[in-house]
Amino acid sequence: MKERTIRVLLDGREVFGFPGQRLLDLCAECGVEIPALCYDPHLSIHGGCSICLVEVKGAKALARACATTIGPDMEVTTRSERVRKARKLGLELLLSDHVGDCRPPCTLACPGRGDVQGYVNLAAQGKWEESLEALRRNITLPASIGRVCPAPCEKKCRRNLVDDAPVSIREIKRVVGDVCLHEGTMGHIPEIVENGQSVAVVGAGPAGLSAALFLRRKGYKVDLYDKEPLFGGMMRYGIPDYRLPQDVLQAEVEWILANGVTAHPNTALGRDVSLDELRESHDAVLLALGCWKSSPMRCAGENLPGVWGGINFLYKVNRREPVAVGRRVAVVGGGNTAMDAARCARRYGAEKVFVVYRRTQAEMPAEPVEIQEAMEEGVEFLFLAAPKAVEGEGRVERMVCEKMALGDPDASGRRSPVPTGETFVLEVDTVVAAIGQAADFSALPKVLHDGRRPLVDENYATPLPGVFATGDFQTGPDIAVAAMGGGHWASESIHAWLTTGVAKRPFEYDVVQKDLTSADFAHVERTHQEHPHHDAPEARLAPDRAFQEFNHGLTPEQCKTDAARCMECGCGDLFECKLRRYAQQYEVNPDRVAGAHVAGVQEVNSSYVRNMDKCILCGRCVRVCDELAGFHAIDFTRRGFEGSVDAAFWRGTEGTECTQCGLCVQLCPVGALMEKRAPRKPHSEIPQIMKTACGRCGLGCQLELNLDADRRRVVRVTTDFDDPTSVSGGNSCARGRFGDEAVAEKRLAEPRFRGEEGRWNTLLDDLGGKLKGVLDASGGSAVAVVAGGSLGNEEYLALQRLVTEALPGALLAVEGVDAFAPARQVLETAWKTPLGGATYADVRHADAYLLLESDTDRTHPVLTSWMRGAMRKNHAAVVYIGQDAGKLDRGDALVLSPREGTREDLLRGLSVAALQAAGRTVPDGWAEYTPLKTAALTGVDEKIIEGAAHALAKAKRLVTLVGAPVGSSGGAMEIVTTLLGILGARRVMLLHEGANVVGAALLNVASASVADVVGALRGGDIKALLTVGVDPAALGMNDDDLKGLAISAALSTERLTTSPDYVLPMADWREREGRAFTLAGVQVEQVRAIPAPGLAVELCWTVAALARRLGREIPVRIPLVSAGR
Repeated sequence: MKERTIRVLLDGREVFGFPGQRLLDLCAECGVEIPALCYDPHLSIHGGCSICLVEVKGAKALARACATTIGPDMEVTTRSERVRKARKLGLELLLSDHVGDCRPPCTLACPGRGDVQGYVNLAAQGKWEESLEALRRNITLPASIGRVCPAPCEKKCRRNLVDDAPVSIREIKRVVGDVCLHEGTMGHIPEIVENGQSVAVVGAGPAGLSAALFLRRKGYKVDLYDKEPLFGGMMRYGIPDYRLPQDVLQAEVEWILANGVTAHPNTALGRDVSLDELRESHDAVLLALGCWKSSPMRCAGENLPGVWGGINFLYKVNRREPVAVGRRVAVVGGGNTAMDAARCARRYGAEKVFVVYRRTQAEMPAEPVEIQEAMEEGVEFLFLAAPKAVEGEGRVERMVCEKMALGDPDASGRRSPVPTGETFVLEVDTVVAAIGQAADFSALPKVLHDGRRPLVDENYATPLPGVFATGDFQTGPDIAVAAMGGGHWASESIHAWLTTGVAKRPFEYDVVQKDLTSADFAHVERTHQEHPHHDAPEARLAPDRAFQEFNHGLTPEQCKTDAARCMECGCGDLFECKLRRYAQQYEVNPDRVAGAHVAGVQEVNSSYVRNMDKCILCGRCVRVCDELAGFHAIDFTRRGFEGSVDAAFWRGTEGTECTQCGLCVQLCPVGALMEKRAPRKPHSEIPQIMKTACGRCGLGCQLELNLDADRRRVVRVTTDFDDPTSVSGGNSCARGRFGDEAVAEKRLAEPRFRGEEGRWNTLLDDLGGKLKGVLDASGGSAVAVVAGGSLGNEEYLALQRLVTEALPGALLAVEGVDAFAPARQVLETAWKTPLGGATYADVRHADAYLLLESDTDRTHPVLTSWMRGAMRKNHAAVVYIGQDAGKLDRGDALVLSPREGTREDLLRGLSVAALQAAGRTVPDGWAEYTPLKTAALTGVDEKIIEGAAHALAKAKRLVTLVGAPVGSSGGAMEIVTTLLGILGARRVMLLHEGANVVGAALLNVASASVADVVGALRGGDIKALLTVGVDPAALGMNDDDLKGLAISAALSTERLTTSPDYVLPMADWREREGRAFTLAGVQVEQVRAIPAPGLAVELCWTVAALARRLGREIPVRIPLVSAGR
């Protein structure tokens, strides 16, 4: 073990490192994060990203921490302003040419930054609780906001470029909230760790409620004050019940309070408690007072009885207080408040309601749907008109209006109304002035406001230390979701101030692709938008239903359908993108260094997406392909601004040396290389990791299954290079990493009898009864069970007990065991080890390989990778005997392809030449096989035989890998073991093709060969056949063979190409607990990571259930006995 003998002064702290240690690694060990994109501890140094810069005392230039080796008494500064500026510039240069989307445009359009892609796609799967959790990360009142939000997200939805209609994001939000309200699953309330500090939040509207929740989640004691008896602010007192039922809002408010927020209703600032008192009793105060003052019309007579401010009028309505509006009502204004007031006036019995607006309908700020619904309810609109005076004797009787014309655009971009001097009179009983609203500063010291607006900076801080402001009180009247967002960001700023002394809202940075048009989505299938059911206008205004909700929302099924229209914009690597995290940390502004963009290659192959518009040329992919995968499929191409990473001759990765092992994808830090995304996975969701042994082949590589939040599916597969328990050291192949999608398409999920769906118990009863009949009539020898080569150890033992205890005399065969039976026999006899003794470490570190008749590219791709790596790094020799060396036929590899029927001649001749080259004694009877004679017999060139012999003779760490054609030949294996025994190279690995054929062989479960079973079946001796984990077609059987049986049944994970009578679905290796043996004889664990699809169950359960019907008890979990290894 290395000793820490190198003293380093790191940011003024004395630390010790190892001789030769990289500075970046030492910093990481000491908890000092240095940004790095091109560095990976498993790869060679590249130094290309230039953002891991630090100051080293005595050095003129900043040093790359990844490429700097620590030295005695080195003094390093990692946090100076010089370092920060240099790192920021490096990031800006990288980002200036980075094209794509970080978060989708819908999220960026949402003032609350709701994770739209996340909650919409969870809703598409019917995962309502998970969708609600995703919503609540930013949107605290989802069911409420899903009714009243004007949905700026929908305006930016790229579905508009395909269907001319967005995804119904607001309605989806409402359904998610409503379903969870109805089911009583309002969301998880975590156990909160108190931090000992407190915050007073004044105002319990959407901003205050949001801030209170997020502050509470951070451990603060939160006191929430409001002047009203019920919380909700303008969402309760400014929005009528027919748009937002109070019971919905109240349920969501109560859930927020249930998180531990202390409520203080009926407590007004200035009346019941002062700001000074709150500051004295709390560590911080947040003012979320809203805008409760209606703006005046500034015309004569506006103080007459019968003139209402819009906010005051709706306040009365929402408190269910009587308001005498008379027969005719004029509402002045063009916003949503004006629409609400007009429609409430109709519900209060007004026969005529006029909306007077000084511009045209096109300029109205109200939502178009609000205008349309008001018109449907009989509200009349008078455009280009403004109040000039309100007249009446003792109360309102008429309003004098002046006609307007549109002039030049004002600061808002709308054309300004210009008086024409022409007037007209409206006879009215009530006037509602809904032309604006403002904050009330009467309870606040003048240091906090200028009389018109509060004095608040971009971090929500006011001139008074510890006092913050947010929501409409800070910004002026805005939509509710903006207030929620303000409350969230204000809570973050307060937290920063209380923990660091500096108020700071989170810095946001996103790369946004702005040049997309409908042509970019021409390949996307068109769909139609789902619409909720609305009551007819006359039903809305019926006295007994006037204030009941008339928009009934989407049904859950409609919601799932519409949510599935989401095109999942944004980056699938959002949750782990280091570049974006660093960009936010260093508050970048790439626009200041941006130049012309050179478009990069975009390629979609069968396993992953390669987008060079996102590439930062960190070189990780190039190095991992070369250094860990053992290939050189890609490299840097071109120079300067056109620099890129590509395959040779820019022809794409497919058809090159690329094996699609996915290591480059795993190590890409920026999303330039991404797995084909799992559909409907939230981009922000961090997968849950479960490690297991791969069940695709006998290598048993350790995989990290990345699961979605509810652990129901694998969303991607990664590996761990640093886990010492991993048999494969972090390597995997395309089948292990990307094979799930292909398998999922073929999965069997329902039990069937002769093609029709059936019930488990009924089919098992029937199958058990028929098996009993065969046993009684013909005995156990008329029954055969054939298992596939990829079952778990416990499953093989369960089948063995089924055959021996419940089906006595029945045959049990395992696919693949027969192929290497002669090889195992020879090895056991010669060396007392049936598998040959080679370990994976032997394979990785060999200096020569003798590969016998095996296409490892197809059967065991990781072995090809290890051999190619050894060839590249250690100049290992490869001697291949067979017809197709595949990706091993490179460089100095020696390929010996004998004529048919001359394999043993070649092996004997090669052995003679190798033993002679090594100065060893040639066995009796072999000497005649000279290279010349062997060449004549086999057709292999004499020089190649001699070269191969010399490579084997001089090897110090020779490993022999045996394929099935040689493994099934006792004679060939005797020649091989004799040669290796004399050379002292007893490192052999038998390349069984099933994922656990080794387990079946070591456990000795088979009582017959597959050939025996097929022969007995075709000879009429088999009456009942049960196949397990293998399609009968793979055993050489067809439907004609099955039709001749009294019973044919198959337990399978996948749909079959043959048609047994009974087809029963089975869990695969990711869906059950178990163990398996690797090719090297090491036992590895397989865990139940996800549930089996549909009605599929674990094989051991099915075996136990079937045995019970045959009168025997077999435990569902079979204890594993020793395999003698």
